[in-house]
Amino acid sequence: MLFFVLSVFLLGVGQVLGVFLIEHLHLFGHRGFDSLLRLSLDDARLSIPVQALSYGLIALVTVPVFSLLWNEPFSDGVLWKSETAKRRFLPLALLGLAAGFGINLFGNFLPMPKDPPIMQDMMKSPLGAWMMLVFGITVAPMFEELAFRGFLLPGLVNCFRWLARRGSISETAAQWAGIPVSILLTSIGFALMHSPQLSHAWGPLVLIGMVSVVLCIVRLSTNSVAAGVVVHAAYNFTLFVAVLVQTGGFRHLEKLGI
Repeated sequence: MLFFVLSVFLLGVGQVLGVFLIEHLHLFGHRGFDSLLRLSLDDARLSIPVQALSYGLIALVTVPVFSLLWNEPFSDGVLWKSETAKRRFLPLALLGLAAGFGINLFGNFLPMPKDPPIMQDMMKSPLGAWMMLVFGITVAPMFEELAFRGFLLPGLVNCFRWLARRGSISETAAQWAGIPVSILLTSIGFALMHSPQLSHAWGPLVLIGMVSVVLCIVRLSTNSVAAGVVVHAAYNFTLFVAVLVQTGGFRHLEKLGI
C-alpha cells in the first residue's frame, strides 16, 4: 500500500514538473502550461518524457525508503534477482514472444475497439511511435513488473499467509486459494490500469488480464521480478511488430488509416 500511495503522489508531481520543464525549455514552442498539460495526455512526444520523469521520481524516493524499511538493499527486498533473468534470458524472451502472438491471435475472436487512444497517441508522429516502442520494451515493463509483481502480488499472497497464522483461515486455504486469488486480483488491477488506453473495452482488457496471469506465474515460479521484466518486454514488442511492418518502420503512418 505504501508503494502505491507514494507512486500515485509522485506520478502527479512528475506530470506537473515535466510539463513545467517543457514549458520553460520551449520544446513545443511557446505553448502555455494548460495547453501542454492537455497535450501530454495524447501526444507520445510529450507524454513519454513526462512519464519517464515520473517513474524516475518514484525510483528516487521508493528505493531508499524501502531499503531503510527492509534493512537490506532494495533489489534484495523486492527479489529482483537479475542473475535469474540473465541465466534464463532466451527461454523467458521466447515465452514473452509466444504469449504475445498467441494472445493476440486469440484477440481476433474478441470485440476490439477501433482506433483506441493508445494507437492514436502512437500514430501522431514517427518520433512519438519510436518513443513509445523504446519506452514500451524498457522502462514500462520494469516499472509495471516492480509495481504489480514486485509489490502487489507478493503482498496479497502474504496477506493470506498472515490470515492463516492468525487462524482466520486454514493453512490449506492459504496455499490453495491464496495464490490463485492473489493472481486474479493482481491481474484485475493490471488490466484496469491499462483501461483508459484501450477505450475501456472489455475485449483487450481480458487479453491484458491473461498476460498478467502469465507474468504472475513467471514471478512465482522463478522468484524473480527481473525474469518477469524480460517476458513482459518481449510481449510488448509483439504489439509493435505488425505496425512496424505495415508502416515501414513508422515511416508511413498514413497506411494505418488513422
